[in-house]
Amino acid sequence: MKRRLLRIATILLCLITCSIVRAEEKSIAQLTAAAEKGDADAQYRLAQSYIRGLGVAKNHTKALELIQKAADQGHAEAMGGVGYFHANGFAVKKDLAVAAEWFRKGAEKGGAKAQLNYGQALLKGRGVPVNEPDGLKWIDKAIAQDLPHACFVKGEFYYHGMHRHAQDYRKAYEYVIRAAEADHAAAQNMVGSIYDEGLGVKVDLEKAIFWYRKAAEHGDPKGMSNLGQKLGPAGTDASKHVEALKWLLLAQRAHEPMAVKLLLELLPTRPPEVVKEARKLAAEFKPSPSAEGKPASGK
Repeated sequence: MKRRLLRIATILLCLITCSIVRAEEKSIAQLTAAAEKGDADAQYRLAQSYIRGLGVAKNHTKALELIQKAADQGHAEAMGGVGYFHANGFAVKKDLAVAAEWFRKGAEKGGAKAQLNYGQALLKGRGVPVNEPDGLKWIDKAIAQDLPHACFVKGEFYYHGMHRHAQDYRKAYEYVIRAAEADHAAAQNMVGSIYDEGLGVKVDLEKAIFWYRKAAEHGDPKGMSNLGQKLGPAGTDASKHVEALKWLLLAQRAHEPMAVKLLLELLPTRPPEVVKEARKLAAEFKPSPSAEGKPASGK
C-alpha cells in the first residue's frame, strides 16, 4: 500500500513539474515573440528571465541586448537595468559613471528601482559626486512607489542613525515592516531582530521567530542563523535540536560569521544521529524566492 501511494505521489509530482515547465516555456515563447516585435516591456521582462535563469539558461549578454533595446525606447526600469549591468560589469566593462547616468535617466522617467539606485549612487559617490540631499530625495521617490528594497534602505537609515537620520527604532520598524510584509528577506530578518531585542516595540519572541523563519525560508543567511539560535540547537526542547542545527548549517554554508563560530563549538558536542539528520535536511533545503519586486504595504 505504501509503495503504491509513493508511486502515485511520484507520478503526481512529475505531472505538476511538467506542467510548470510547459507553462514557463509558453511564457518565454510569448515574451520572445513580443520582444522580437519591438514590445519594450516584453524585452525588459525577457531580459529579467535571462538574468535570473527563469525558463531559460542564464545569459547576461542576451539580457543586456534586450534591456538596451527596451531602454532605447524609453522604458524607465530598463534604463535603470542598463545601469545595473554597467555598475556590476555584467557583459560590459564595469563603469560606475555610465551606470549612474543610466540610473538618472531611469529615475527621471519614473522607474522606482532606478530612483533607488540613483539615490544610493548619490549617497555613496558611486560614479557621481556625493550629494546626500538629492540622494535621499530619490530614495523617498522610490518609497512613494512602494518599492520594498527602498523601504528597507530607509529603515536601515533610522535603525543605524545614518545619512541625516537620527537613530529611531520605531521609525525603522515602520519602514522595515512594509518591506517585510512584501516578502523582502533581509527586512524580515530585521523585523525579527527588532522583536527579539525590543527595539521600538515590545519584546515578542514568538513574532521574532515568525519573521526569522520567513527570512530563513528565503535563504537569508542572517535569518537562518538567527532562527537556528532561537530554536536552540542544544536547548531544553530536544524536538527542536535537528531543525535548529539544520538552519545553522545552512547559515554556515553561506559563511554567516555567528553560525560559523557556533558550529565550531557545537558540532563536536551533538549526538551523531542529530547531526546526520540535520545535514540531510540542510542538503534538501531549497529557498523560496524573495518577492522583492512586489509592492510594499503600509501606505
